[in-house]
Amino acid sequence: MVNEKNCPVCGASSFRTVREAPYFRGKKETFTIQECQQCKLWITNPRPDDDELGQYYESEDYVSHTDKRETLIDRIYHLVRNVAVKGKVKLINKYQPEKGSLLDYGAGTGFFLKAAKDNGWEVQGIEPSAEARKNAAKNHKLELIDPEKYDWTAQQKIDTITLWHVLEHLPNLKEHLRNFHSVLKVGGNLIIAVPNHESHDAIKYADNWAALDVPLHLYHFKKRNINDLANEFGFTVREIRNMPFDAFYVSMLSERIAKGKANYLQAIWTGMVSNLKAISSKNASSLIYILEKQ
Repeated sequence: MVNEKNCPVCGASSFRTVREAPYFRGKKETFTIQECQQCKLWITNPRPDDDELGQYYESEDYVSHTDKRETLIDRIYHLVRNVAVKGKVKLINKYQPEKGSLLDYGAGTGFFLKAAKDNGWEVQGIEPSAEARKNAAKNHKLELIDPEKYDWTAQQKIDTITLWHVLEHLPNLKEHLRNFHSVLKVGGNLIIAVPNHESHDAIKYADNWAALDVPLHLYHFKKRNINDLANEFGFTVREIRNMPFDAFYVSMLSERIAKGKANYLQAIWTGMVSNLKAISSKNASSLIYILEKQ
């Protein structure tokens, strides 16, 4: 286990425990989430070391790597993904009207990357999961790259980098942000989607909020944290967008974690309330940040 003595972002050494969250994809384990008392970043601490972390992704419940469709929640995930991916392509087109080069980091099974390629983008994807890379090759004819084999220093400048629910998974957070900045063109966009623990559904479900997803999620962000990171690494926040579908999906999972069974009506109600509250506050269950390289 890795026990962080200092905050991986600001270096402060004072923490307080804010959550005791369950691992809900396999054997029963509980992980502590702590808040840095200086920059207010939440981190899973202690967490499995990098060699141990991979086993937590091997669950058949990790649908973004397996593409399985066995349960109702799985099928809802795929239905929502089919709709959401169109919005993602529309978003990258908005900020890069003349389609150029796109890097999707944590590309999963390549569903978004295939849609962007079909839309005219020159694409490449990085994905650590061998199973997900295999599925991307089989289903979408995409050759995704193992991050261990990606040479950041040898890349031509890229127009857009996307991370759809990936940043929270990455060890060595600051190193990754430096790499993203180094390969982007000036004026290029880094588009990040992450869960938001200040949302209504996050507060309601507390320890049982599915988007904590410990220990897979190493960091747990709110808007202040992303703004601080953007400023530190030479980005400007151009826009913050709500992701309304996530509130429903996450609430469905959270109901199952909290009560041991699905309660779809309650989950739909919670998701609806969360989205209504987020309209003015921009505090949805998940948020998209569009960062521009300076």
